[in-house]
Amino acid sequence: MASEFLKACGNTYDHAVGNISSWNVRTLADGAIVDLADIDNFTLVELGFNGEGERICKQLSDAKKKGYLIAAPERRYTNAEPMVNFYNAVGERARIIFLDEGFHFESSAYLLNTGVTEIKNGYVAHFDPATKKFIISNPASAHTDYATAVDKFLVVSSESDLEYLCGKPVVKFEKMA
Repeated sequence: MASEFLKACGNTYDHAVGNISSWNVRTLADGAIVDLADIDNFTLVELGFNGEGERICKQLSDAKKKGYLIAAPERRYTNAEPMVNFYNAVGERARIIFLDEGFHFESSAYLLNTGVTEIKNGYVAHFDPATKKFIISNPASAHTDYATAVDKFLVVSSESDLEYLCGKPVVKFEKMA
């Protein structure tokens, strides 16, 4: 016999996963409340304030704006709950990380720019608000939005040393100056 609980336990999603791989991490004290729409972890957000004066965050709307990494710790209620089911829901308080120069993190939220067929160390990336993913480019022919993006990243894991988190490939990025 079927049950709603069993059905819910069987649903899996495809949210971004990642990992922080830097020792020194600066976080926004008390984090920020997710506003407007749900946000995947290990993507970029922008900050603001709501009517009550509380810090809020929403998905980065323009690569020309300063971004912050949203990387809230996942709280698993059962061991069967896969990491790809986690996201930051509207109204929840999320951990916000400052993107300091040299900061390293991994994310599964990435796309390859036109002409890129494999990921190589030394390639560059920026966050694309339209796709909500980091676009990886060959520095010799970077994506058109890369030049004007405030936050630029260096790829520091190649196709041969990609790591997998919960079955999803993750790329390691380093925040550039």
